[in-house]
Amino acid sequence: MHLVIGAGEFLGDHVSRALAREAPVIELNADADDETLADAIKSVEVVHYCAESWSPARRLRVRRDPPRLLQRVVEASRSAGVRRIVHVSTADVYGPDHVGKITEKARLKPTHAYERLKLLEESWLLEAAQDLEVVVLRPARMFGLGEEWMLPRLMRSLARGRVWLPGGGAVRQTFIAAEDVGRACLAAADRGKPGKSYLIGGFDATWRDLLESCARAAGIGAHIVSLPYDIAYLRALAVETLAAQGAPVWPGIYAVDVIGKPHLLDDSHSRRELTWSPSVGSFEQAMPQMAGWLSDLTGVEPVGRAEGLFDG
Repeated sequence: MHLVIGAGEFLGDHVSRALAREAPVIELNADADDETLADAIKSVEVVHYCAESWSPARRLRVRRDPPRLLQRVVEASRSAGVRRIVHVSTADVYGPDHVGKITEKARLKPTHAYERLKLLEESWLLEAAQDLEVVVLRPARMFGLGEEWMLPRLMRSLARGRVWLPGGGAVRQTFIAAEDVGRACLAAADRGKPGKSYLIGGFDATWRDLLESCARAAGIGAHIVSLPYDIAYLRALAVETLAAQGAPVWPGIYAVDVIGKPHLLDDSHSRRELTWSPSVGSFEQAMPQMAGWLSDLTGVEPVGRAEGLFDG
């Protein structure tokens, strides 16, 4: 039996659906109380922690303490005799400034608050739950139906006529379909080595490729204009500097680096050790499932100018 923490969220829903094809699954929202968590976990062998503890869409402050939810999950897992926790983190814990493809042996150089907070989660979990089997997954840039941070904002800009991207969105990086993260979770539950972290990727492409595929699926034009990285960064820095802690920020400097810097992964080690491979090998392959949702996004009323610094 598998328990997914983070049901009702973008990643949690995709992980739950992927796992359910192979094994019994219990889903639990991130806001579940202690009694509900204890009831859900008592018959579970593996817990998959997929909750969004920190939102990259907000101005974040680095803190020392891990999320209270993660602490509660570890305590409940220990009490219930859970065998393993599979923790879904992000490949961004390596930071935005690597040359060439990142491997598991690359230096961890998180720069942005979101990257540092995700590494804090990993480090705390591996230290605090040594009596449990913990496997960490570090997925590449995730995309898919229901993603809440990047695509909604970028698609709304396209629907208004154009979107400005750092470097025209032409920098290559590694993407992974959210459903494939779920398949990797199943592999990690069965074959991951306790205490290890695994990079998981899908295929290499660009943000321009993704937006052009999404625009075709939604039936709109894809007018993408290149903005120099330095200008995009300075504009985002100005927006973020004026935002209060915890307030929505678009685009923040993290978003600029997500689009404007290369993030290429070499996940050959995890594919061998987990005997796992992705099922989605291109954006076009995922578009039939995403088309209706993407069309709905372009029909949403335009967001305020504070959300539109990537607009033309």
